[in-house]
Amino acid sequence: MKLDDLAPLNAGAARPAAGAPADAAVGEQPAPAADPPDNEKPASPDPVIDGFRALLLAAAWRVTEAATERLGDAVVADQFPFLLDYAQALAESEEALHPPLLHLAHAAQLPASALEIWLVTGLIDEDARFAQVYEAIEPGSTECRPSMALMQSWWGTEPREGLRPALRRLLECGLLHACQPGAARAESSYEVEDNCWSAARGEAPARPAPGIRLREVNEAPALGDLTLDGGTRETLAALGLMADGAASGDARQANKAIAPPAPFPYASVIARGAGHNGRTSLLAALARAEGRRALLIDWPPEGAAPGNHAGAPPWLGAFATLAWARPILRLRPSPGERLRLPALTGYTGWIGLVCGDDDAIEELPAPALVLRLPLPDSALREVLIARHGGPPLAAQSAEVAARLHLSSGYLVSALRTLPAPRDTRPGPLAAGLREVALAGGACELDNLARRLDTRGAERDALVLDADLARDLDTLEARCAQRDRLRGTLPCAFAARLNAGVRALFTGPSGTGKTLAAQVLAARLGLPLYRLDLSSVVSKYIGETERNLHRLLSAAEALDVMLLLDEGDALLARRTKVGNAHDRYANLETNFLLQRLETHRGLVLVTTNALERIDTAFLRRFDLLVHFRAPEFHERLALWRAHLPPDHALPDDALDRIAEACALAGGQVRNIVLDAASAALARASHVTEALLMDALRREYRRGGSLFPLGH
Repeated sequence: MKLDDLAPLNAGAARPAAGAPADAAVGEQPAPAADPPDNEKPASPDPVIDGFRALLLAAAWRVTEAATERLGDAVVADQFPFLLDYAQALAESEEALHPPLLHLAHAAQLPASALEIWLVTGLIDEDARFAQVYEAIEPGSTECRPSMALMQSWWGTEPREGLRPALRRLLECGLLHACQPGAARAESSYEVEDNCWSAARGEAPARPAPGIRLREVNEAPALGDLTLDGGTRETLAALGLMADGAASGDARQANKAIAPPAPFPYASVIARGAGHNGRTSLLAALARAEGRRALLIDWPPEGAAPGNHAGAPPWLGAFATLAWARPILRLRPSPGERLRLPALTGYTGWIGLVCGDDDAIEELPAPALVLRLPLPDSALREVLIARHGGPPLAAQSAEVAARLHLSSGYLVSALRTLPAPRDTRPGPLAAGLREVALAGGACELDNLARRLDTRGAERDALVLDADLARDLDTLEARCAQRDRLRGTLPCAFAARLNAGVRALFTGPSGTGKTLAAQVLAARLGLPLYRLDLSSVVSKYIGETERNLHRLLSAAEALDVMLLLDEGDALLARRTKVGNAHDRYANLETNFLLQRLETHRGLVLVTTNALERIDTAFLRRFDLLVHFRAPEFHERLALWRAHLPPDHALPDDALDRIAEACALAGGQVRNIVLDAASAALARASHVTEALLMDALRREYRRGGSLFPLGH
């Protein structure tokens, strides 16, 4: 078959240019794509696939025409018969549009010839046989792709027209990149960016790069399936995104969503709140309501130093447009950092931003819609449990909700993965849900804190005076009733109160501060994590604050009690600035002051050096609990609580030891362990002699004189 047989696509007929209307002649610059309506979207993958095929055939015809002019019909038909197949397919194809490419042409303001250049460049990625065609057209070329000289001959070099401005714009959008970066322009050749090319083919990759994930439309929840707080529902209802009835009802009523208006009136939608609390799901649901995917982008990328973020991939905006997705940036700024958003060249429309309550964003696209998602209160947790839990949980949703303060994301995930419970009482059900949630999110805690074992931590293990017992009872009541507390207070007062509780345990070493924290956690049914100073404190500027922010955020989302043992190391007094070290140490103290005040979980701080703690911290603690050194009767109770039941010490010996040896509970513990080990080695009971030997060793270790002589 000869090319002349393919009328009307022979050399004398008008042929469609790639990306141009079918009636545009070859060599004629098609008009820039008109701005398509924002709600015009492919109803199925077929329009994208059919449109891309039609554009590829038109691009192949451009190469076929050039090969015919250079080599002649006979050579083309003999050496490259596959080109005749492309021409035949073009003759038989129907005109088809590619909506994402039309949007891209408008969003990126691509010159008229840019899409044709991009498609011709990408032909070799579709069919490697085109490499032989390029070699035949340019015998001296060392590349298997169109050279700069060949592209100039096809698209011209006129100022503001032709190859140069189109190529520049394609490179800025990341649609093309140089095969050999740094090569001279005259020697350069280009290839298409694989992610964008795949998206244009209707095969957008789910993970185009580390930290970037494309979520399909049906993977996102529908707006009507989300359980939202009243304030968020009212905001969405005011925008016409949810029915008014849902906004006026309480949290127990199902949310009812309607289609979003077009065009959407905001350039950015910011979902603020705690981590794992439904922020990303809400923005993905807004994208789903438009029939769009959600492109989830972690920003800044993992491992980036604070304040030193490399730019995002240049193709990111074009990829979002071609994948028919809304970009949702999950921001991870360092404390106090004003985060600059990445450029999304080639994309128009709203972007979603997931961030904390106080995160600062520089050059925020305006106008912006701010949606604040608070941690779920008891009523909202009850709805989530009844909706996503099994029959045992649904029947006791109120009791279980009162015992859990998980974020909505962790709670729903735990409800969906909880094995069938054997014990259906509210306490064991709540404990099982919390452990499942911890299994899914403990990695955020384990790098910075260590879990303490609270099994066997009973109140009887503490020897307390009356004042200390009352203080611990008060603290336990405050922690247990933190959900209900706001409902009993005046509105103006309650509005400034969050669900967090902060307490300071102060007193000499060994007086039971850490044990009291374990007992409190056990009685409340909460996991207890102790901050690991070696992992949190860093020599790099800003890294300590970032670690503390991560730890506190994970602790409040997972509803764990956090213990800052020997907290004076972090809460030290601010000093006069004499050098750079003083300045940054004060910045760390200032950050922790603010962060503790806004923390919505339970934090216990212990110290044996109260005078070293900045006085500004003392006002921010809800309760100060003083652990004093034990007196005679308390020391006697400590000895009896620690000695084995079968010990062989007479009562008068215990009285004499408790009277003479002013020891704290931690020291008593060490001495009894020493004596009991020696008794086991001798296969005997703990005797007075063994206990006296252990006492002497304890006093020698502390550098003190043994008060009971030799």
